[in-house]
Amino acid sequence: MLQQYLSGELTAAEQTQLLNSLNDKENIQKLSKWIEAYSDPDEEKRNSYDGGKIDKMIRDILERSAADHYWETEPGLAGASVMYAAPGDDPVGNHKKRVRSVSLWFRYAAAAVVLGVGLFFYVQYKKNITDSPGTEPLVQTEEKTDVLPGSNKAVLTLSDGQQVALDESGRQVISDGKLNIQNNNGSLAYSKSDVAVYNTMTTPRGGQFKLQLADGTTVWLNAESSITYPTSFPGSTREVTMTGEAYFEVAKNPFKPFTVKTYKDEITVKGTSFNVNSYDDEAGIKTSLLEGAVQINGMLLTPGKAYINGKIVNTDLNKDLAWKNGIFNFHQVKLPEAMRQIARWYNVEAQFDDRVKNIELGGEIGRNLSLQQVLNGLQDKDLHFRLEGKVLTVY
Repeated sequence: MLQQYLSGELTAAEQTQLLNSLNDKENIQKLSKWIEAYSDPDEEKRNSYDGGKIDKMIRDILERSAADHYWETEPGLAGASVMYAAPGDDPVGNHKKRVRSVSLWFRYAAAAVVLGVGLFFYVQYKKNITDSPGTEPLVQTEEKTDVLPGSNKAVLTLSDGQQVALDESGRQVISDGKLNIQNNNGSLAYSKSDVAVYNTMTTPRGGQFKLQLADGTTVWLNAESSITYPTSFPGSTREVTMTGEAYFEVAKNPFKPFTVKTYKDEITVKGTSFNVNSYDDEAGIKTSLLEGAVQINGMLLTPGKAYINGKIVNTDLNKDLAWKNGIFNFHQVKLPEAMRQIARWYNVEAQFDDRVKNIELGGEIGRNLSLQQVLNGLQDKDLHFRLEGKVLTVY
């Protein structure tokens, strides 16, 4: 599977399986001996990231493992937290944080890092913080109070006001008058119909859901979001309204524009893929374009750009779409913004000590980890957490 990874042949499911194998303690104990042999003992060089060097490392490991059959172990321990250090020096006075690995059994995680499938984390750091081998994690939560990650769940409000709980536990057929709606294992789908009534899908904190509209447009709805839409599009336009965050893959129809309305912006397309973040506690509504073309409030948005607060700006699509791909992307993200994402996904309330509000994070971590595992990845000497019920205190 490592060989297939290097040649770009792994499917998403196979990448996850490979990462699970890399998270297996038995595999890692064997692999880490090899990785350590390729790691530079110099602190500065060891904390740099060189993708080409790591690819070579994997190739060399493959040559050794062919004889020893080290990859016959069944996958296990999915969700373990794997971290690596960020590249580059911090400017003086820039308060960025460093995390020492809480996974002492995998001191050098370079091989897992390059997989890029989401179950790893790194943070940039200050030079004056040193590692303390053997120090216990500082997260003040107990396993019994741990919080599981969010899942595929939502509430569907039908045209008559009836509400139906949606989840991924199986298949169900939902009737709205003469209209039948299919929920297939966590994905709601409408077929073409002459029935034109309005439905609303709402996700709670700790929930997300996938929706296929009657025109073939697919919508991924993030936590604490909603979308109101017609069950068919008989007229000359296609219009929906939304709150929170959603990713759209709009079915192409040059003769019938598709319009997304938020509390502030109006986004019109004819067939394209884009993300809209319209949470009212964020800095502004941000629309990020993956492909196609989008017109927002009279301005044209092109791929790789984003529209926010009346301006078109460059954007990092990997960061903007990370939630849809099952990842928290905290590259150059201030702590309050990161904690808002965490709070929505784990259904907790975050409160801060003023001392930590300006800490800037960096790196990625899987959204399928428990809250305890995520906090273990974030904590260090400068950052502490305390979970009491649903209140998460950061200090």
